[in-house]
Amino acid sequence: MKTYIGLLLLLPVVISFAAESKNENVENRIKIGILTLEQYDKASEIADKAQYDLISLVKEVGFYECFDQPALEKQLEQTGDKLPKHCRDPKCVVEVGRLSGMDRMIFGSLEWGNNECGIKLVMIDVRTRQTIETVTLKGASGVPYIEVMKAAVAKLHGRTIKETSFAEYYGPKVHNEKQLMISSAACIGLGILYGGINYGVDQKVTKITADYEDEPLSGIATTGVALFARPAALANSYVALSDDAYGVLYNPAGMSWVAGPQAVLAYQYRFGLDNFAATYVNKATREIGFGQALFYRADRDHLMTEMFFVSAIGYKFNNLPHMRPFSLGANVKITSNRVKSTSEISSGGSSLGVGIDAGLMTELSDQIRYGLVFRDIPLLHRWKNVKTGETYFESEPTTLLMGGTFKVGYTTLLIAEGQIPLYDDQTWKMAGGLEQEFFNLFCLRMGLKREIMANYETPWYITGGFGFKVTTDQETGRYLSLDGSYEYNTLQVFDVINISMRFGF
Repeated sequence: MKTYIGLLLLLPVVISFAAESKNENVENRIKIGILTLEQYDKASEIADKAQYDLISLVKEVGFYECFDQPALEKQLEQTGDKLPKHCRDPKCVVEVGRLSGMDRMIFGSLEWGNNECGIKLVMIDVRTRQTIETVTLKGASGVPYIEVMKAAVAKLHGRTIKETSFAEYYGPKVHNEKQLMISSAACIGLGILYGGINYGVDQKVTKITADYEDEPLSGIATTGVALFARPAALANSYVALSDDAYGVLYNPAGMSWVAGPQAVLAYQYRFGLDNFAATYVNKATREIGFGQALFYRADRDHLMTEMFFVSAIGYKFNNLPHMRPFSLGANVKITSNRVKSTSEISSGGSSLGVGIDAGLMTELSDQIRYGLVFRDIPLLHRWKNVKTGETYFESEPTTLLMGGTFKVGYTTLLIAEGQIPLYDDQTWKMAGGLEQEFFNLFCLRMGLKREIMANYETPWYITGGFGFKVTTDQETGRYLSLDGSYEYNTLQVFDVINISMRFGF
């Protein structure tokens, strides 16, 4: 009897200890938010079940307290915030995790169709604002999606999987080949038509000096001007960052890295010249990206005008053993120039030219990217002097540029670039820049550039700028970005001002 009485007295203590242990285990669990996966192909047909399975698999890991997207929305409502409808950017995901009190976040995408499944999962540490792990898996034909998801969650937490049933997943399938062909043909065709008319019309316009044949190669190509506001603010260092609509004139290899359709309208005032540009980029397939650009330059009196039509294409090599993805790209440039004769002793004329650039871009790690481009290999102009009737060829010098980027978290970007001389009279050029984002809304940029010449004092080019990005459609993630920049020259101040508007569709 005494034994039973003793057990009854100890029972509340045992129950209390068990409850405390349970509460302690819950408190020690990692709070993880799991956003609804973005759906491609026919994934919407299994979306609800797939999301439930994903959360269940993450719970089975054992040390998580899981919050699905509706639970995150409730957490945010308590603080007066709201979950964006299209939150797939890591910066947005981190901000949602911070506001909802999460320790980690998971987001990604699911593609399902034709008896195949591809999944991408990204796990982020909210406190450090760093990616813990990214998993991209594609199941062999006939492998159920749940098996792909199990393997992805296991790999997300460092566990090994049977590679025979899975392969690397490189994103959803894209079929914009027709858009590539039509836009490229239109851009090149328009360039040839405009240039042919400009060259054929008999006007008193050409370069002031008629004889160029004996002059050595020197300088940089005209398309090397820091035209767009974001590249200009970063001291024109953009060879390794050309994965957007700004990159068409910088490195064609970057076209295969674009996330989706983008367009840019830009204006620059530089040394008394007005420069205008319009570009468009998109993905043609999962591996191929393309871009088209129009670039116009003229002085206020229109004594000199230049027009460029640029069509660029890049191919990304994804499925290479033991190698990170890299891309190769090339563009075709059709140029048209004219110079008006201002007096009887000055010449006038026009030209038609064609050129090619070739580039490379690769990832060295998740944070480091490298880019290289050979510009104008070649760029050849056919000039016509209308006063003398003389025609001749002039070529631009080929230039070699290479650079790299380093991402510090999701809000800080460091970039550097250099021009390597290919001819005796070309100079070394060194440049670098910094971009810092604030509140997932605006960013500040600065850069420094200088030419290195042995016998001459060269100026420092100090650049700076800003950027604002506003999401215009929460459902689709469409956005508008406004960028501006200014350049200061330490030897003589010239006004160089850039304004660019970038649209994401």
